[in-house]
Amino acid sequence: MKIIRKHLVPILLFLVIVLAGVLRIWNLGNNPPALTPDEASLGYNAYSILKTGKDEYGKALPIIFKSFGDYKPGLYVYLAVPFVAVFGLSEFAVRLPSALFSILAVFLIYQVTRLLFPDRPRLGLISAFVLAVTPWSIYFARGAWEVNVALTLTLGGVYFFLKAQKNAWHIISSVFCFSLTFLTYQGAKLSTGLVIVILTALYWKNVVGFLKASKKQVVLSLFLGLVITTPIIFSLFSGQTGRLTVFSIFSYTRPVEYVQNILDQGGEKLGSINYYLFHSEALNFKRGILTRWFNHFSGKFLFTEGDWMNPTHSAPYQGVLLLTDILLLVFGIAALARRGSTKESWFIWLWLILSPLPAALSRDQIHAVRALNMVAPAVIILSLGFDKLLDLLRPLKYKFALYVLFVMFYVLGFLYFADAYYIHVPSHNSQYWEYGYKQVVETVSKIQKNYATVKVQQSFAQPYIYFLFYEKYDPAKYQKTAELADSGLKGDVGYVLRLDNIEFAPIDWSINRKEHGVLFVADTIRIPPQDSIDPNLFKVVEEIKYLNNRDTAFRIVEVK
Repeated sequence: MKIIRKHLVPILLFLVIVLAGVLRIWNLGNNPPALTPDEASLGYNAYSILKTGKDEYGKALPIIFKSFGDYKPGLYVYLAVPFVAVFGLSEFAVRLPSALFSILAVFLIYQVTRLLFPDRPRLGLISAFVLAVTPWSIYFARGAWEVNVALTLTLGGVYFFLKAQKNAWHIISSVFCFSLTFLTYQGAKLSTGLVIVILTALYWKNVVGFLKASKKQVVLSLFLGLVITTPIIFSLFSGQTGRLTVFSIFSYTRPVEYVQNILDQGGEKLGSINYYLFHSEALNFKRGILTRWFNHFSGKFLFTEGDWMNPTHSAPYQGVLLLTDILLLVFGIAALARRGSTKESWFIWLWLILSPLPAALSRDQIHAVRALNMVAPAVIILSLGFDKLLDLLRPLKYKFALYVLFVMFYVLGFLYFADAYYIHVPSHNSQYWEYGYKQVVETVSKIQKNYATVKVQQSFAQPYIYFLFYEKYDPAKYQKTAELADSGLKGDVGYVLRLDNIEFAPIDWSINRKEHGVLFVADTIRIPPQDSIDPNLFKVVEEIKYLNNRDTAFRIVEVK
């Protein structure tokens, strides 16, 4: 009994990590129900690196990868290489690095919370459990999301920074982790930068102490950080950040006619004092940023609907936190406020408040990906609420019954999420996950040689990448022909127009229906069923349904 009590915390932590692993790895290859284009691109580039040492465009061991005309830091690609080598090029192999890093995040938040609140020894274990079952963490653990890896590395940076307060050598590990986030995720330039600024400001005396007493460690840290981040710094000046302007809120000014209409309503003029006081573009941007920032603290986002602008970022009718976390959040905020003005408290408050800033500066009204760093301070606050609630129940007469009631309440909240995610996401959300391309490739690959030309509907889903991925197309062969065509949209991604006898092009059925001997792949809008059922003119090879077994994703039709 004494042995069990002595090792109780490690045993419970191990069980929490096992729980986190099950929730993140079970059925990983099938749920989410299909690969996003970015996931397929990460996977195929990992496969290309494995087979040839080059990316899909033939560049040897790049740090920054070209992807659909965009440029992305490449750490995730290299993390995926060993898993592709072991498990083959598959959904499971591509997503597994993200899942494993999310499991590591559960361990790291345990360590970070223990260092922040040493007076509450059980708080670390509670925070590990809360993160293990938090929907926000599970969503992005189960997809090849670079931001999820960046979050774990950020937690690693925070952990080693706190450890460095007693042992300066840990600052090297902290800088290493923080620097790697820049090689992982484009948005880390801001999200990681904010964490570093907060820590530096709050622990300024300690930082000054480092500079005076630990010069060797500081020099090594700065040198390591500079070496790691140099490719990212160069990318800022080499035209490899074009997509940032596409997603920035500052790229979307109001039309002149719209502004003029507002001014006409009050008889005001462009450039007048009233314009600058009430109607200027700068004021409009500030209002837009505040609106987006507040959206990330809304009950709609946190508890009831999640990322309503991007259905692939949350489960149906479910927030990024558990519905039952409402209670914990109230107690957690109160508990953190009662701790007063300590460095640790301010770190949690500032991290929570500033985390949505990368999302608030983007064009979307809400964005769970760009605000993912917010999950760490949110989980710590929820854990404080959990801990406080346990303290409040302890002296009560019927505490055991109340404990059981609370556990049932919390489990019910989790089961509501689990049902929404593990049961309903595939059928409810498959149309948002580019579902059907795998089935298209499987069907077309078997009969592709029977046609001189196969035409596949072109789209920003980048259908070519699915053919490369699921056919395990020879990277050396593709590298010789890899070329993007301009999409025609300024600052946006390009298209691949051809792969062997497959053409990726817009489908206009009024014209294409006369192209005899050609196999077409498109949705029901481009190939209307009512105009392609005549067996004398057309052969319907396959109709691929979404997982709701009702709506059609793609039609594969031969023109005779």
